[in-house]
Amino acid sequence: MIYPSKAIALVAALLATNGCVLAAAAGVGYLVHDEATENDGKFDPLEDVRDVEDGKN
Repeated sequence: MIYPSKAIALVAALLATNGCVLAAAAGVGYLVHDEATENDGKFDPLEDVRDVEDGKN
């Protein structure tokens, strides 16, 4: 038997996980778009983190 408090906790956990999944998908989408449009022929997803511009690393 599932108690109401456990069901509410389960639903809350699923909703919280959905937000993480959406954020991760948005990040991957941004990364793919950035790498596809920079036209330098290199896969360098950390160039912004290292503060190096497109194609200069």
